[in-house]
Order: sequence, then structure tokens, then C-alpha cells
Amino acid sequence: MWQHFLLTITRGRGTLPAMNTAREFLLQSQNADGGWGYRVGAMSFVEPTAAALIALRDENTFTLSEVEGRARDFLIAHQHADGGWGIAPMDAESGWMTAWAIRALAHSGGANDAIARGAQWLLATQVLRVEESANRAQIKQLLAIDSTLRGFPWQPGDASWVQPTALAILALVAAGQRDHARVREGIEYLFDRASARGGWNVGNPWMIGKAMPVTIQDTALALSALRSVQIAASDARVIAALAFVRAASARVTTAAELTWTLVALRDWQLEIEDVRARLNALQRADGSWQGNPFITAIAMSSEM
Repeated sequence: MWQHFLLTITRGRGTLPAMNTAREFLLQSQNADGGWGYRVGAMSFVEPTAAALIALRDENTFTLSEVEGRARDFLIAHQHADGGWGIAPMDAESGWMTAWAIRALAHSGGANDAIARGAQWLLATQVLRVEESANRAQIKQLLAIDSTLRGFPWQPGDASWVQPTALAILALVAAGQRDHARVREGIEYLFDRASARGGWNVGNPWMIGKAMPVTIQDTALALSALRSVQIAASDARVIAALAFVRAASARVTTAAELTWTLVALRDWQLEIEDVRARLNALQRADGSWQGNPFITAIAMSSEM
């Protein structure tokens, strides 16, 4: 009984014991190069490193810890000459991981030049779109989308997708570019790709007359992006998406799904304690979720 009480303690009354052990897991699983992989001892990637830096950063202090400093140094050291980041040090092509790096550096403070260069790379990213009227009409009929709207791609020159668009918006807002035209267009893209039933999937809400399944992670990230640009909670599309998340929260069972559910509900200040208790019940003895530094870091961030 007392263990259950500790796991369901309300926010605002101190850090959860679960988060303390998760922090220790991240501190102990940092690689020698300053980064983190998707499992302990695996090669460092930008995404889990950025997520860990965000999760570990204590905004009540003015200086970085040694662990945080090494993580920030890892990200800065692997920024490309064009301003972007690849998925890992061996990746020479800049892509969607740029958004994660920008967010982490902005959260950690300083690194203004790296953040500005990364933001400029994102803003200049080319994306495939269809503007010819006949093709636009056909795509509208088949997919029920506006093919002229630019979101953000996984890699430059590809089509837009929900997840990299949401991440790019979050990064550009963190970099002080909230009012940029590219951010506004990205928000239009997200609204255009929203499912009529509420929420988002990886891309198109429809495919040849059939509604595509909605996913927790894409919906959570899209909702976070909308929150970052201060879209009203009364917006019908937000209400529908949050209703999907709350309904889905009753049936999801994995740590990743529960973590992203918490992210969506937390950002819109909705009740999360039932979901958090279920997530914490899946925490391993080493403090992690699934032995995965990335999922563990997102779980920690969902408490902030």
C-alpha cells in the first residue's frame, strides 16, 4: 500500500522517488563521449543524448553539472558545418535530429551560436510539396490534404511528416523563432493533417477514403507543438486530440505509450496521476524503463 502511495504522490510536492532512481540510471549510463545510446553501453545518438540533457537539467541552478556539460559538449562537437545534426557522429547528413539538439541546447542555456545555426538550418530545410493544380486536386480527393503546405521532413527534400514537423516547431520556438512564417505554416500543416476523430498519425489522416489509425506518440508531439505556440485549449482540434489521448490512455500498456500519453496530458495540464502510477509500475529496479535511456529521459521530462 505505501509503495502505491509513493508512486501516485501529486505533482508539486517534490520529486517522485521513481524520478530519483531514473535520474541515477541516466547519470550512470552516460557514455565516455558524453552521449547516450538507446541502450546502456550502445553507441551515442543525438536523440537520446538531447532527451537526457533535457531531463537532467535542473533549471533552479545556474551552472551545468559535469554530466550535463559533457552532454552539451557532445552535441556541440557533432554539429555539422551547415548548422544541422545527423542521427549520430558517423552520420554526415543533417536531418530531423537537428530539432532535438536545438531543444536540448536551448534548455541547458548558452550555446547561442550553435542554436542559431541549427535554427537557420531548420528554417531553410527544403521539403517536397505539390503545387500544380490538377495534381493538388487529385491529392485532395484521395488523401483529403492540402499538398501545398510545408511541414518538415525527416531528411531535406523529402515529404513532410507529423513527427519531424512537431519537433521542428518545438525547436524553433525554443530558439526564439515562434513568429517565423515557417513555424506558422508548420502549424497549418499539423491542423491540416489532424484526424477528424481526434489526434494524428505519421502523416495523412486519410488514404483513398479510409481513415488512417491515430498514434499516441505523433499526437503527443503535435499537441506539444501546438501548446508551444499558445494555441487555445478551447480549439476544437485540440479538444478532439486530447479526448483521443485520454481514451487511449485506458488501453495502452507499454512504457513508451504511457510516457507519451503523460507528455500530451501534462502539457495541457490535465489529470495524469492514474497514467503515471501505471508507468511507474513498469519501472525497472535499475531506475530505467525498458533499460532505454531515451524512454527513461522522456518519462522524467513528463514530470517537469
